[in-house]
Amino acid sequence: MNIKSSFTILIILISFIFIPNLFAQEFLFAAMSDSRGKDRGSNEIVLSALVNHLVANQKEVKFLMFMGDMVEGSGEYPDTTLAELLNWKRIISPVYNNPNMVWPYIYPVIGNHEARNPKDEDNFRSVFNNVPTNGPDDEKGLTYSFDYMNVHFVCVDTERWYYGDPEDPSDDRRDWHYVKHLDWLENDLQKANERNVNHTFVFGHDVPFPIGGHLHDGFPNLGRRFKPPVDSLKQWFIDQRDKFWQILVDNKVAAYICGHEHIYGRQSVEGVYQIVAGSAGAPLYEFNPTFSEHPDSIKPYEEMSYNDAVPYYKELNYNYGPGKNSQRSEDFFGLRAFHYAVFNVKKNKVEVKIYGAFSKDKISYEMNGEIELIDKFEITD
Repeated sequence: MNIKSSFTILIILISFIFIPNLFAQEFLFAAMSDSRGKDRGSNEIVLSALVNHLVANQKEVKFLMFMGDMVEGSGEYPDTTLAELLNWKRIISPVYNNPNMVWPYIYPVIGNHEARNPKDEDNFRSVFNNVPTNGPDDEKGLTYSFDYMNVHFVCVDTERWYYGDPEDPSDDRRDWHYVKHLDWLENDLQKANERNVNHTFVFGHDVPFPIGGHLHDGFPNLGRRFKPPVDSLKQWFIDQRDKFWQILVDNKVAAYICGHEHIYGRQSVEGVYQIVAGSAGAPLYEFNPTFSEHPDSIKPYEEMSYNDAVPYYKELNYNYGPGKNSQRSEDFFGLRAFHYAVFNVKKNKVEVKIYGAFSKDKISYEMNGEIELIDKFEITD
């Protein structure tokens, strides 16, 4: 065998080794949340339309992340919530039956509407019993992580029912709006970085930087009709939010993707994207109120007036005032639409496309027109 032939064989062998790995860096996944409604717990018309559009038009998508509030839920009757979740799985069956996707097809996150009763966590685990169980001992099946093609995914529970002992019947305080196991999260992300993953995404239901409809809670959890000064409990929630976000920043997370607010919005905070993909059928909210000639007025589906929102903006360091967007970051962009998101994960960047349809005039739970591309942007290293 001559030198030229040997070199050709070597090149072919190298190609077999490296080219598949090169192509393996690219794949697509989808995300949506908040499909609760009045059709046995869900908005079946809107959710079905989005799911069917996803399956028909995004054939390269490998799995769907769903960030909670799938159903309305019942605080008094946990069996009702369980029945609603099973009905939700029926509605979303085109995803489970999609041969182009990979098992387990859907990675769920528990939302506050699925955590309204002490029995709800176990019911959620029973319905979604095929997710990883590598989370904290008291959040198995609720908080977990996994890798797919050298990309790391973490789902965190932001809606724990109990703060104290779940065996104590007198302790019925719901424990929403923060991530309980920050040490677990930090350790998980650090280990992922040690494996040299290309990208990391974190998913939760609740929103660290509220964009509309939940300015009073979210991770900051300042409460309704907030007036300064901040008491010790409110400061604790703000501190927990800040610790959580700093962990994401320190570990170079690409994006935190959540719901809770029934609108679409994206912004970069200290280099990490917050993406709210918040209505797969739940009634649409308005964005945080901006300055206007009538600062005491409240629009339909708006949470509060601009003047009522100012104390929140001051405490949370938002951009507010004439010409400002009343959001945490100046690069905020959002749309009031039913939607889902598709992430095209490449080696050095992530291309994000949002598909959705706007609501009918003065109706917050019906689509108006066809589902189409409504936004696209890139997350770069």
